[in-house]
Amino acid sequence: MKREAGMPSGSAGGSSGWVAWVCRILGLCVFVAAFFLPAIRSGAAGPDAVIFPGWKCASVALSMTTALFGKTVSGGPSTAVLLVAMSGWINPLIVLFLLFCVAARLRMARAIVAVVILLCMGATWSFFALQKVTPLTGHYLWIAGALVILLPEVIMWRNKHT
Repeated sequence: MKREAGMPSGSAGGSSGWVAWVCRILGLCVFVAAFFLPAIRSGAAGPDAVIFPGWKCASVALSMTTALFGKTVSGGPSTAVLLVAMSGWINPLIVLFLLFCVAARLRMARAIVAVVILLCMGATWSFFALQKVTPLTGHYLWIAGALVILLPEVIMWRNKHT
């Protein structure tokens, strides 16, 4: 379908393109709001529990990438470090995904980034299970926002391949 004037180039045309962008923008609002909410609790509930806001989780998780590539440790990085680092990649990958949305020709790149984001989400939950970390409201909204951002791509991909 030919792109209509004034429409973002990553859209499929017609009203569906605008709906996709509205969905992505709403998802981004939820995604960003999650950074300011309590995201995880480490330890048992109670006065000794440590609660991290989303921005702190993002900072720690992204800094774990340096542990993967910065220092050489005999035997390589631990599984926990790898899982946390993958969790930290979600935020820059969401930004990359949104940048790829402006060009229709980057559809395959968007699909690949979306799959990597979903794998990183799985790594996040694996880390939580291994380390007995409890997700809180901010984490759930962060994931929900990311999924809403990805949703139009999944729907467009499904419609194209069915």
